[in-house]
Amino acid sequence: MAENRALSQWEIDALLNQIPGGAGQEEAAQAGSAGAGAHDNDFARAIKPYDFRRPDKFSKEQWATLQSMHEQFARLIGASFSSRLRTLVGVRLSSIDQGLYEEWQTQVPNQTICYVLSMRPLSGNIVIEFNMDVASEVIDRLLGGTGVLIDRGRELGEVELGLLRSFSRAITHALQEMWSAVQPVDPELQDLGQDVSLIQVAAPTEVVLTVFFEVNVGNHLGAMSICIPYTVLEPIASHLSAQVWITSGPRVRITDAERRVMASLIGRSSLELDVRLGGVDVPARTIVDMQEGDTFVLDARVGRPLDVLIGGRTRFRGLPGIAGSHVALQIAEVVQEEQLGFTDRSVLHAGDLMEPLLATPATAERNETGE
Repeated sequence: MAENRALSQWEIDALLNQIPGGAGQEEAAQAGSAGAGAHDNDFARAIKPYDFRRPDKFSKEQWATLQSMHEQFARLIGASFSSRLRTLVGVRLSSIDQGLYEEWQTQVPNQTICYVLSMRPLSGNIVIEFNMDVASEVIDRLLGGTGVLIDRGRELGEVELGLLRSFSRAITHALQEMWSAVQPVDPELQDLGQDVSLIQVAAPTEVVLTVFFEVNVGNHLGAMSICIPYTVLEPIASHLSAQVWITSGPRVRITDAERRVMASLIGRSSLELDVRLGGVDVPARTIVDMQEGDTFVLDARVGRPLDVLIGGRTRFRGLPGIAGSHVALQIAEVVQEEQLGFTDRSVLHAGDLMEPLLATPATAERNETGE
């Protein structure tokens, strides 16, 4: 049964002390400034600013996952651009942030190249933007040039835009691989524009994820950015966790048929094979005074097997001889990993792809090879 009684004085003081600016706090302020300062700090820590136009959509864990994903995208797109443009392309993640769509539009140049891509099965479109420095470098190298910047004062022609449209496959493949760990998507080019103010994939005040990259093509430095509306990411926001990213990261699963095709293709490729006859340490003054007919004594003995190198790695040892009118070498020994020295072991993994081919007798039709 509830008690019907009045509050005591100490209970009233306790309640007043919990009210900001209450009588209890005024008494505490009169008692000492140190006590009042502590109360003010407590209330200041409890109040946090909040912008209703730019609410926080991602947690710290989701930010870490998105950053890891786009760092991987930078590596993928750099490798893809390098192979397509026949030159070294470096791509580095500059920043990743949350903002409004209109803010992203003001941050990129008006005259630029914008790829509008769908991300099925996700709804909505995203934008990948290159500035004209990168676009002109891409166009010139696709046409066989060495990378000449195009005049910014003119618009690109239909031939140049067609080259950029075909170049979008390098971007979509990198996006597809990046998102495969979180949500398999099928990016597809929807539009290609040159004026960012005419590209509308979201409302001006809609929250978007903006990612900026530095792109170094040849000797020219440019920029690239990605704009992803939050409405595209919202259905899979729960998947943006470090646990999902690590456990279901990109993995390459090769079928037996693919393995056979790869072995067939590798089996037809050419490799440089060297035979090391021996070596000798010679002073520089001796090399300067060398003349025709001089003789060097090598560190290899007659009758001792010679090292056979493939890609700078000792794989066999053989005996020199003659086959017809050619100098030849007969394979006498297969070098195992434990027999290699430190220098050879340091490059051991570079030739791991050739292990199955070098181990199968079917790839060695003869036991003699010309040097």
